[in-house]
Amino acid sequence: MALRSALAVVVVIAVGCSPTASSPTPTPTASSSTPTATASPTPSPSRVARVTVSDTTITTSAGSFVLFQLPGEARLRAITWDASFSGILPVQVPADAVWSQSPYGATFRIDSTITARDGPVLAVTPWPAKITPAWTLEGTTLCAAVPERDATGAALRLERFTFEQPVRVVASGFAIYGDNGGYPVLACDTGNDRAIVAFFGQGIAPAKLWVFRLSTGALIRTVDYSGQSGSGGWVAASADGSMLAETVRSGGTGGPWKATIRAADDGKQLGTIDGFVVQGFSGDKSLVVGANETSAAVIDWRTGRKVWSASGTYAGYLAEPGSQQVAVGIGFVGGSDERDVYLVQPDGSAPLLPARVRVGLRY
Repeated sequence: MALRSALAVVVVIAVGCSPTASSPTPTPTASSSTPTATASPTPSPSRVARVTVSDTTITTSAGSFVLFQLPGEARLRAITWDASFSGILPVQVPADAVWSQSPYGATFRIDSTITARDGPVLAVTPWPAKITPAWTLEGTTLCAAVPERDATGAALRLERFTFEQPVRVVASGFAIYGDNGGYPVLACDTGNDRAIVAFFGQGIAPAKLWVFRLSTGALIRTVDYSGQSGSGGWVAASADGSMLAETVRSGGTGGPWKATIRAADDGKQLGTIDGFVVQGFSGDKSLVVGANETSAAVIDWRTGRKVWSASGTYAGYLAEPGSQQVAVGIGFVGGSDERDVYLVQPDGSAPLLPARVRVGLRY
């Protein structure tokens, strides 16, 4: 989402308050199948040249793009993940609009309106602009967790909206809505037939999580985080809903962060990373994106290899579907949505977009 939400604010606060830690390294466990290799440090990029963007008009919905705005511009721009091609879309976006892009950037949501990259309006979502839904891979379906009525104590519902179809209730009554909590949909995937909803108490730390079968609403698994060790924490999911990254403080308040990668359906532990808050996965699920107290990084969670890192406050990410390419935001300018955004490549190179861009990053 281009405008920073309250949830994003607490992510930055949580990461910024984390204690000093060494470079993230997988932690040995009793299982021989769990990765235990030591991370190899990678120098943070310095004095990276910024990408020069083109004013060529893009009139097709084909291809995979990152969408962005330059400071002071109402028009929307797009750039390929390797920064080899960029241009302007035939769409105007108000400066105060809330917007997010579908995984390939072929469609995007401006407030409640869904628009195609080449200009046509495709649909209007049934939810208010303050609701941030999750996109499916194909970019024609969105999922949101909303109360059946806008009041504390109402039953929470998982809803699914596909273009040119009425909104459908996938599941209902699995939680009670409170206006002081956050209820993000962490994953919504038709291919893997999964949807994951989380409850963040006061938007700060995960309290509960539900894994659903998207097609039927069947509840596959519930996770209760209220008894986790330490304080704070975070939980993220892969785009297909098959994996979770659960981050907690080890040893109580003020202890070091520890992230555990798990299978979403049964909770099986797949790997761990010390000193790191995982915020999301690459599109192929081989890498994780996140931060410690001083920098953001992209890490191969199986081997501990640090693919890329940069000093500064973590400020969101996007992942190209089925790929290791991720866009990572660093810093906030004057409390706005403008930031530095790197297009991180599998080889660790990272073209840097123009200064103070607005990108529909996830948190």
